[in-house]
Amino acid sequence: MKRSITFLLLLTVYTLSAQDKLIPSKKNGTEKWIKNEQFQMKWYALKDTSKFEIGSVNTKIALDKEKVTVTTAVEMKQMKGQWADTTIALRKDLKPLYHASFNPQRDMALNFDEVVTGFYNDKIKKTKTDINEVTVATYFDSNLYPTLVRWLPLGEGYQQEISIFEYNPSGKKGVISAFVKGVTKGNFQTQKSGLRKVWVVSVADEIPSNTLSTYYIDEQDRRLWKHDINAGPRKMSMERVE
Repeated sequence: MKRSITFLLLLTVYTLSAQDKLIPSKKNGTEKWIKNEQFQMKWYALKDTSKFEIGSVNTKIALDKEKVTVTTAVEMKQMKGQWADTTIALRKDLKPLYHASFNPQRDMALNFDEVVTGFYNDKIKKTKTDINEVTVATYFDSNLYPTLVRWLPLGEGYQQEISIFEYNPSGKKGVISAFVKGVTKGNFQTQKSGLRKVWVVSVADEIPSNTLSTYYIDEQDRRLWKHDINAGPRKMSMERVE
């Protein structure tokens, strides 16, 4: 009897913990903020009080009746070639369907189902790996979650663990977590739209465990104005171009 009670207690704790994680669901309230959108962010490296432009990120969000597609194209000043990512998810709950990533160092494609299939082509090592990952938990695509943060029901003091899937043969693989660690009210001076009220959102994840991101997200329409990245000695920032 004692073992049975212990097992039930452990099962209850696990179930409650799993329910606390954000997973794809119609109840998440993200549909309110999802819309067709296209914008550019300038990417800067920060050193002391100076900043140096190192590239740009162009993002496009496209909706149809059933799906949402997020594409990003990154161009780095000191690197040849473009870094392009495409993420496709169901519109109703953001359950992942497909993720493709192509850049001068590696190509990757993931098809999401109960078993995640695809390939990872390392152009530096000249090796190609077939992907066949069995998952036992529900999750968002790790490539979508930085955009997903803008669509969450943000408010002062909001915190949330997010279940995500990441594939990196030299790092994290499988279902891991991202964390909205805190949300505060703030103001952001834009280039053309004046002073905007924003949510200042602190986010971390288990991909690089020592990285903290801070998003400045418009309260009214959820535009992303700025994204600061603190990775220990490396500090970067992305700022929206109007």
